[in-house]
Amino acid sequence: MRVVRLILGLAVLCLPAASAAEIVVVDYDGVGGVPTIQAGIDAASDGDEVWVLSFLSTTTVTFRGTGNTDLDLQGKNISIVATEGPEQTVIDCEGASRAFIVGSGVDSTSLISGFTIENGYAVDTGGAVLCEGGSPRISECVFRNNGAPVGAAVKFDGGAASVSDCEFYGNTAVDRGGAISVKNADISVRRCTFASNDGQRGGGMSLENSDLTLFRTTMANNRGALGSSLFLENTTATVEQCVLAFGRGSSAVWGGAPETFHSCVFGNSSGDSLPGSPHDNINADPLVCDLLGQTSGAMSLCTNSPCLPANNAWSLPVGSKTQGCGDCDSPVEGATWGAIKALYR
Repeated sequence: MRVVRLILGLAVLCLPAASAAEIVVVDYDGVGGVPTIQAGIDAASDGDEVWVLSFLSTTTVTFRGTGNTDLDLQGKNISIVATEGPEQTVIDCEGASRAFIVGSGVDSTSLISGFTIENGYAVDTGGAVLCEGGSPRISECVFRNNGAPVGAAVKFDGGAASVSDCEFYGNTAVDRGGAISVKNADISVRRCTFASNDGQRGGGMSLENSDLTLFRTTMANNRGALGSSLFLENTTATVEQCVLAFGRGSSAVWGGAPETFHSCVFGNSSGDSLPGSPHDNINADPLVCDLLGQTSGAMSLCTNSPCLPANNAWSLPVGSKTQGCGDCDSPVEGATWGAIKALYR
């Protein structure tokens, strides 16, 4: 263990002299560095990195309780990174708290990356992450089984944030945003997966008075009475190279006038027509390996999927996933007939 920490120390010493950034280490076993994630944030200054370590464990490491939930960035522009990624590092909010609170003053140099965040809950907005006025980057995170009336996983209110390479599974909002709710903000969502999320307005995302760029994102098997994938109110949206499929409760997109192109729209319960300016899209089965799964392998593509560059006229990847299985002729493989029928109730 001391050998590993010595290596980390040498790595810090070898940073260029011009760099003022420091690395604060959060060690899951409480032996090295600081004992909790909040302690790491407290010790960091603008430009610093907080490394949450779990690589010495042979099993998934779960952070929970005081000091590891309701984490307040305190307006600092820092990077908080789980070094071993979401498969290894979990923040479990235990249905009683959020994971992160991001306020104003936090800009795009700040980063939250590499965590699975599960069982977050708020009585108002942002079950896992509440971002009020900040503009952080959130990347390579998994949001699972979080809940709130608005923004079951994440709520953005103001600012200009980005979400990339993240996955949202089984999150539930009573009203807006089964996974993400955005108000008065600019938001970029790239290469993300939204599956089996539920929200009255926007099973995947709800946006109000905002601007959205949605790129190479898969939204499938989400439920919403007004927009199974997207609910748009006074929002400008560009949807490019996305999958909007198998939505339950309504059409994929409700409201607004988005520009949607080079996308696959299929199997939504109220039809596959889109508002706004749709062009150069396909209404074809995306042919995914596992529609009902809630892991990183869910919704990968069969080799004959039209969402693979080799199988469409644009020679472009569509959606967040790559090939994950052989040829198939069904949107669901390895599922029971009851599960398949449930998609269309």
